[in-house]
Amino acid sequence: MKMTFILPGFIVTPMGGVKVIHEYANRLTQMGHRITLVYPLITNQNRLTGMFKTNLRALYNRITKVTADLYYTPDSRVTVLVVKKAIPRYLPKADLVVATGWQTANWVANLPMDYGWKIYLMQHFETYFRQKQAVLATYHLPLTKVAIAQWIIDKLKAIGENALGPLGNAINHTEFFLNNRLSDRPVDIIGIYHHLKVKGPKDLIQTLCALKQRQNITAVLIASRRPVHHIPRWIKVAIRPSLESLREIYNSAKIFLHTSHTEGWGLPVMEAMACGCAVASYASEGVREFIRDRQNALLCPVGDIDALTQLAHNLLMDEELRNRLTGEGLKTVKNYSWDRIVEKFITLVANN
Repeated sequence: MKMTFILPGFIVTPMGGVKVIHEYANRLTQMGHRITLVYPLITNQNRLTGMFKTNLRALYNRITKVTADLYYTPDSRVTVLVVKKAIPRYLPKADLVVATGWQTANWVANLPMDYGWKIYLMQHFETYFRQKQAVLATYHLPLTKVAIAQWIIDKLKAIGENALGPLGNAINHTEFFLNNRLSDRPVDIIGIYHHLKVKGPKDLIQTLCALKQRQNITAVLIASRRPVHHIPRWIKVAIRPSLESLREIYNSAKIFLHTSHTEGWGLPVMEAMACGCAVASYASEGVREFIRDRQNALLCPVGDIDALTQLAHNLLMDEELRNRLTGEGLKTVKNYSWDRIVEKFITLVANN
């Protein structure tokens, strides 16, 4: 089959949802399908607003020293198109055309039918954006919705919509794996820093500082850009580390601290588990798809910094608990396979 995936903009920094699309593209290509990835420079349908936001992003990238290159590189057999807008004159005709985020759903809905069966691949219930009503409106578009997680399907049912799935999610096990003993980890805690409020950057910093007051911990934050919040000097920051460096950071740490208030799934949590980190996390909907509290990680209510601090402290002080959760986490991530997920996607497409 010929399949076109419309990405939510020109992506120059790490983004979990975009990495997922590249996993689909690569594996579908290996199965013999013809895949095109489309990166539109403008995602807003209002021309002036779209141009303004594009120029603003370019300025922000220069200020934060982000290069103007696509961050992800797919299989060489995948066609990559960088286009002005996701409109017919720039797109190939195909059997399937997939909106991969709310920003591209309207573009896909407006395409003529010979550009492919219109699918909305939902990796989150994206109402955390400022344009909440615009996001919700896309969920009522005449597109076939396919969701990665059951909680997204449940949210759609609550507003009178249905979705196929859940597909699940996975990590690439050739990229993230255990290569360092649990007893030989120099870093106490690591976490993912993102400036957006919904990702809990202040929660992350406050939790680390609260832990530092209790004991002399070491910590590393992984960030896609230079942080906009004040980071204490004792916390190291790794900005856009290479895949190899990222894997080494995961493998150097005892605990992965996750403070995001909402996640479609929570791929960094799975990456950390695969590399042997014990996890202390907010109980957002996405991570609850694969985490069971006190079975393979420790969870607390979203926003409860005191509770999260205590969970992380418990893990630091109790090596037996930490090792047990790490072992269960390693078992958990092995249950999620990209090959099975892509096969399920193909089956859903074929049956519907």
